[in-house]
Formats: sequence, structure tokens, C-alpha cells
Amino acid sequence: MNPQRSTDDRRRRIALLIVALFAVAAVAVAVSLDRTGATAARAPIIGDFTGEITADGPVYRLPPIHVVAERKAELARIEREEQVDRAREARAKTARKPSV
Repeated sequence: MNPQRSTDDRRRRIALLIVALFAVAAVAVAVSLDRTGATAARAPIIGDFTGEITADGPVYRLPPIHVVAERKAELARIEREEQVDRAREARAKTARKPSV
């Protein structure tokens, strides 16, 4: 086997590996930047003691949390719950009717 060709193959494989590692690193950075918005403030979750103590323990006031939901998914969930409720009502009505 030609030693020059073996060296060229090794260099080619190393170069390909380096390019692949850089590509993976670039994708990882892009994904992490998408997940952390510039407008999202990273407030520490620290509770303020209200001075009130209940039977379950002390009461703390926590900072507000902003929740974002996809509207289509929420509407689908509501529709599914309504269908289940209608099916339960229909079964309850048929169970109450006497057999003929």
C-alpha cells in the first residue's frame, strides 16, 4: 500500500471529523440561543415570607411566572374534554332508561 495515500486518507478523515464537530457545535449553540430569549428575564425564584403561618406551614409569596401555551393545542384539549363529557352523559341517559 502506498504510504502517501494512507497519509492523505488519514488527513481527509481527520478534516471531516473536525468539520462535523464544528457543525454539531454550531447547531448546539443555535438551539440554546433559540431556547433563551433576550427578553426573558432570569429572575431568581425566591419566596418572601408573608408572616402568616397555617396548619400546613409558613406562607411564602413567590414571583409571578409567565406561561405561554399554544392556542390550537388548548382548543383541542377543551374539545376532547367536551366530547368525553357528552359521551358520559349519553351513557348515563341510556343506563337510566328501562329495558323493553
